[in-house]
Amino acid sequence: MDISTILGLGGGIGVVLLTLLLEGGHIGAFLQLSAFVLIFGGSIAVAITSFGLKEVLLLPEFMKKALFPPSIDLSQALHMLVSMSERARRDGLLVLEEEVSNLKDELMRLGIELAVDGVDPDAIRSILEDLSDSMAEHEKVPAEMFETLGGFSPTLGIIGTVMGLVHVLESLGSGGAEELGRGIAVAFIATFYGIGFANLIWLPLSNKVKSVNGKLKVQRAMIVNGVLAIQSGDNPRVAQEKILSNIGDMEFRKKILATSQKE
Repeated sequence: MDISTILGLGGGIGVVLLTLLLEGGHIGAFLQLSAFVLIFGGSIAVAITSFGLKEVLLLPEFMKKALFPPSIDLSQALHMLVSMSERARRDGLLVLEEEVSNLKDELMRLGIELAVDGVDPDAIRSILEDLSDSMAEHEKVPAEMFETLGGFSPTLGIIGTVMGLVHVLESLGSGGAEELGRGIAVAFIATFYGIGFANLIWLPLSNKVKSVNGKLKVQRAMIVNGVLAIQSGDNPRVAQEKILSNIGDMEFRKKILATSQKE
């Protein structure tokens, strides 16, 4: 589990509830089933229209991936690729056959298999980059869905508020000031739910998935460069530089390099 995501989501909701209590309010006043049904149900309906039922049924899985993202260790990937480069340069590419079955990363395993089989370097690059792009497109769906949910939730909240206010105005003559005030307060709960769902849940989850996807993109670029460096028989120093060539942040690059050298 990614503890930072749990702390962030829980902390955001907790701050809102704490502020409510500090202002003298009570949580029960904000619990309204009709508003929840409108915001959550309406958002799901919008997502079905945007993405299709098959994809929306995967929403629990998408949330699980956001809360339990894959482990991404760029330093370990660098260390493994450089180590294989050393072995291949010393003992030949065929020696890596015994390591293929132990590689957990599918892209790295495929790349080493192709290199050992003597596939043309341009073909290897094309195959690995195409596969990497396809994986990235697949991984974009959860972020796009969370972003869509976050975009429509506030609007649905406004719809709910307008519906509530219309109901209040319809009964304006039959209730006193106290009843009128209660009705207006209830009407605005929908807006509260819409904004709350968007800014405390959906949009943060979207940003989290985007952040993970960005790291995966960097890791895959490292793997493609590493496989080609291994196949070409580059010495470990040159292979290392090729593997890190897609990382423009020099401080981040130094950090990855320093960590990998400790392994």
